[in-house]
Amino acid sequence: MTGYQPAPLPQDRIEAVLHSVISQHVAMGWRLESRLGNQVVFVRGGQTNHAAHALITFLLCGLWLPIWIVLAVVEQEKRTAVSVDQHGRLSQGGLPYQGFTPPPVNRFNGNAQAIAMANMRRQLRQQAREHARDVVLARDLRIGRPDLPRHYDDGGLIDVNHAPAQVLTSITGVTPEMAEHIVQVRSQVVGFSSAEELSAVAALPPHLTPEIREYGIFLP
Repeated sequence: MTGYQPAPLPQDRIEAVLHSVISQHVAMGWRLESRLGNQVVFVRGGQTNHAAHALITFLLCGLWLPIWIVLAVVEQEKRTAVSVDQHGRLSQGGLPYQGFTPPPVNRFNGNAQAIAMANMRRQLRQQAREHARDVVLARDLRIGRPDLPRHYDDGGLIDVNHAPAQVLTSITGVTPEMAEHIVQVRSQVVGFSSAEELSAVAALPPHLTPEIREYGIFLP
């Protein structure tokens, strides 16, 4: 007699687990290198500037050499792969993954799963806003630009100052006509700084402001 086998999780729940793992690793300094199916590969280190260290070593008559060696060892490139199976179980290198335990979700409660997913997406937006304080990093990660190729998940943010009109319509309530109007106005004022400013300058309906505040980001 075989033991009880739980039903496979829906793909959206598996995606939620993967997004949480990705967010955790990025916060710890890892870079997402690739994703294949339900497996993600992270990389860290490997960015030692040997040319600069060689120059410093030469200028200091070799005194910098021990420091160069230590940095080269510490900053050596490292990789790790994390996968999730159809039941939501995480593994790393063939062993159970200890870095993250997904919150329990009632398999038979669709509302609980939907709430868990919505909260996870909101957390991703909050993290993306933190990362976007560094404008260069925000552009490299393409925060708010779902129209561009990227690996970073920003939770559904839209860069109101740069995204094309068709992307702006993904904000609930923004019609294609409103989106075209926003694009036209922003070209005249060189962008906006907040949802309130956008609503006032572009004369948008007041009920759109909370939605724009939640999903819009205003990068310079």
